[in-house]
Amino acid sequence: MLKKAGDSIDYLLNYRNGKIKQGLEIGCPLDDYLRFKPKQLNIILGHDNVGKTYWINWYFLNLALKHELTFCIWSGENQKGQILRDLIQMYSGQQFKTLTEDEIMSYSTYLEQYFQFVDNSKLYKPEELLKIFEKSECKVGLIDPFTGLDRQMTYEGNYEFMNKARQMVNFTGMTLYINTHPNTESGRGSNIYTEGEWKGNLKAPLKDHIEGGKAFSNRCDDFFVIHRLVKDPIMKYSTWINVEKIKDVETGGKHTGLNEPVMCNFNSGLGFVIGNVDPLQKHRPKRVKSNSFPTVKPDIVNGKELLSFSERMKQGAFEELKPIENKDGEMTMPF
Repeated sequence: MLKKAGDSIDYLLNYRNGKIKQGLEIGCPLDDYLRFKPKQLNIILGHDNVGKTYWINWYFLNLALKHELTFCIWSGENQKGQILRDLIQMYSGQQFKTLTEDEIMSYSTYLEQYFQFVDNSKLYKPEELLKIFEKSECKVGLIDPFTGLDRQMTYEGNYEFMNKARQMVNFTGMTLYINTHPNTESGRGSNIYTEGEWKGNLKAPLKDHIEGGKAFSNRCDDFFVIHRLVKDPIMKYSTWINVEKIKDVETGGKHTGLNEPVMCNFNSGLGFVIGNVDPLQKHRPKRVKSNSFPTVKPDIVNGKELLSFSERMKQGAFEELKPIENKDGEMTMPF
């Protein structure tokens, strides 16, 4: 089907007049390099055990609380409860074990309006997972990791998957993030610091180190690397973000400089701090006395269980658990 002549005039005039809409930001220095944009296919690369899943879920939490985006997550290596535990701790700004049972129930119910989880007890083919994402009606999907799928382990198979993923995001408007691992070469001696204060630590993988070849970097919109010096007693608490590709810089984002990653401080597991800014701070509820937290109402948990998650959201099942801003500008839970 051919596009109609003249159907790009609005875009051309908006571009000329500087009215192109920018991608969504989260309120910290990361925004200079990385923006969320709809209808995108994005690749995440990183060695095992550097905290890729933890970091991307923190990023998603910021987007959920600031922009009310919804997420459908398939995590083949982490259980739903583990992810929710981390999200609750970051959202509350309190160590998880210091929270009361009522707080945990309330925060979990509130956050689950933004996050859906695909059952990871089954081995999915890529096409099956894409269909689940589409049916979820969420704005964002996460495949974590791509190597955990029942897939063709060939260069051609990777291109076929990326083409189908591209078609899905173009059709639905959803943005899809794909967590990937580097190839074996990236973990050998040639990619280890041999001198200086980081001697013996593994270097961050390069874009071309991705397992499966250039099909991923060629077909994606944005590409960023997550890294951490896991053996260094100090630097292991800093997560590095190297942005290697931004397809559309006009809507925000840019490459990080050579050896100049965005540094994210672990902040004791309470949500990353970047450039002395904790973007979650303004979205956290003010903690109140434990006995003032009500239990989850039955009609939220059970009364609507026959409805889909999206229908429950449309009917406002979770509105009463949404934080509100008081006269002092603080975010509090409405009870």
